[in-house]
Amino acid sequence: MKLTPEQLAQLIQKVMANLAASKETVGSFSVEDILAEISVQLDEMTADDSEPVDGEEDTKADEPAKETPDVSPELVEAVLAAINGAKAAEPAVETPASELPSQVEVHAETKALQRTAPQPQMQRKYANIFLAPGATAAHPNSFKSRIDSLSVPERRRTVYGMFGRAIKCIHAAAGDFERAAYAAEHKFMDTEMAHEFKALSATSPTDGGYLVPEIYANEIIEMLYPMTVIYSLGARRLGMTNGNLNLPKQKTGTRAMFVGENRQIPNKTPKFGNLKLSAKKLTALIPMSNDLLRSTSFDNDVIVGQDVTKQMALGADYGALSGTGGEFQPLGITKNKNVLHIDATSLDATYANASGVLTAAFPNYIVAAVLKNNVYADGLGFVFNTSVEQFFKSLRDNVGGFIFADEMNKNNTLAGYPYKATNLLETTGGKTQIIFGNWNDLVIGEQGALEIETSREGSWTDETGTLVSAFENDQTLVRAINHIDIGLRHDESFAIADKVSVPV
Repeated sequence: MKLTPEQLAQLIQKVMANLAASKETVGSFSVEDILAEISVQLDEMTADDSEPVDGEEDTKADEPAKETPDVSPELVEAVLAAINGAKAAEPAVETPASELPSQVEVHAETKALQRTAPQPQMQRKYANIFLAPGATAAHPNSFKSRIDSLSVPERRRTVYGMFGRAIKCIHAAAGDFERAAYAAEHKFMDTEMAHEFKALSATSPTDGGYLVPEIYANEIIEMLYPMTVIYSLGARRLGMTNGNLNLPKQKTGTRAMFVGENRQIPNKTPKFGNLKLSAKKLTALIPMSNDLLRSTSFDNDVIVGQDVTKQMALGADYGALSGTGGEFQPLGITKNKNVLHIDATSLDATYANASGVLTAAFPNYIVAAVLKNNVYADGLGFVFNTSVEQFFKSLRDNVGGFIFADEMNKNNTLAGYPYKATNLLETTGGKTQIIFGNWNDLVIGEQGALEIETSREGSWTDETGTLVSAFENDQTLVRAINHIDIGLRHDESFAIADKVSVPV
């Protein structure tokens, strides 16, 4: 169906009015905004034509329904031309329909202006627009702007979904950024993600893995933190530009002292140490169903993003808590010999029996063991596994009342300090460990961006040690790589209870 000049004038007027009411400036309109508004107005125009007038019979009931007018390039350009003209004009005066140029005339004039106008220089690095610290988004409808306006649950779901979609695009393109951009634009109808992949194709090499677009990788790392024990308790993040970081730390300090009149002020020089971090490769290998990766459902995208993020979070926690140290792993808190270790089987009966079964007084004992070192109380907290958690919840006083259950269930605190439960602290032979300390003194150095690569032909080993073929099982292996290292600014900020007895 072709629009008459009168209908075109009416359409342009409505589109301009609605966009002006919803946007701060005319220059903030995007082509997507205009297309969406045109579609709405065309639907309303079609609906108005098909509705019978009150008091009259519907004589058109048997007639075929009118088609919705096509949103043609000429139509969009006509609206764009009118809007662009309004930018420099005074408040609009309605133009008679008879004086309005036809679609063909507007189209020809717009093309001529496009040929003569200077073309803007192509911007190759789109991600920097969104990721510059403190910068605002380049477009009010950008991914960054949208998630900032969402609630926490909606934001989490959106970020996981877009991250999973980026992985699907990499998978569909076999790691080729140009093909990934094509998949994003034509399979998922996501032009913004397509721009990000095109930016990567112009600025990033593909050797050694395929980077997820920075805007999505950066947001998924933000989502990763609450999933980890160490980040949620307050561990600090520091960038390692070249893969190495030397962090001076003060081992002993000066102390103010009283002196007599005309007496020399004592000079006590503080002593310093050094915390050296060097990037370690954190990897995760996640087998996924190809049916999940073929789907364009956003709910399936969320699952993909969650699976990858969960595995990376577990890897970071393991390194911080139980890493063996050396060239390839961080030195975990429980393996650090300079951290105070408390043998639960050797304590006074007030705190534990000879088998390592704790009493209700033990939490305050380990807290005091840390605080006596003048540790700042800005990030104190417990970490233990779920067996210890349930043990403390079941402790009763002399009259049968639960001692910690109410506090733990309502506030997620033990003896007034927050706690996190993770089964990365394993129970072996009925014995496990408890960590207490100032988690702000745990430093995580990060280098580079998150890398994702997929393989349809690879194999993986399951929990029983059986080699599984991804190809035979219609699966794809997703490999995620990040480079981090973990260390303590002050060893005195932590204490570990060993040989803690638990029933399960």
